[in-house]
Amino acid sequence: VTDGIISALDRQIELDGNTMDLLQTNAAINPGNSGGGLFNGQGQLIGLVVAKSSGSEIEGLGFAIPINDVKTVVQDLKNYGYVKGRIDTGMNFIDISNAQMAWMYNVSNTGVYVLQVNEDSKAAAAGFQVGDRVVAVDDTSITSLSQLNSLLDSYAVGDTVTFTLARGNQQGTLSLQLTESTK
Repeated sequence: VTDGIISALDRQIELDGNTMDLLQTNAAINPGNSGGGLFNGQGQLIGLVVAKSSGSEIEGLGFAIPINDVKTVVQDLKNYGYVKGRIDTGMNFIDISNAQMAWMYNVSNTGVYVLQVNEDSKAAAAGFQVGDRVVAVDDTSITSLSQLNSLLDSYAVGDTVTFTLARGNQQGTLSLQLTESTK
């Protein structure tokens, strides 16, 4: 057991291309502790561990989802079988962040690309195609998948957003109404 001081309540951390607001603690977190509980001095569950920092300059920091956020997700899963209010674009994206990845995927630029368009989705109906590079969303330039995810998180189910795309040597826009993810 370590002292487990909570040093930040809403620390924004990027995990797997998604930005999350997490508790930051100096509690000892070992590899494999993800999903484990973070408890306070009274033995009350205050969070679920999702990450630890490991780097040459920082050691001894861990991150947990606040328990109130967990409660909301669990309640939605019990009531609906999915988390209400999460958007679905009908697409999967990939972040091509360097020249080697661009070469592997046979594209000429780095950036965020459409990796998959789900059949029968609003994205397919709107004309999105695998290989489209996302240049901007509603006039906000996009340079990384985490930036795209963070921006999309600011919208609600039912909102319509305009994507600026590069396809081959041409650039254009497509509008997409965001649907609710039931996954």
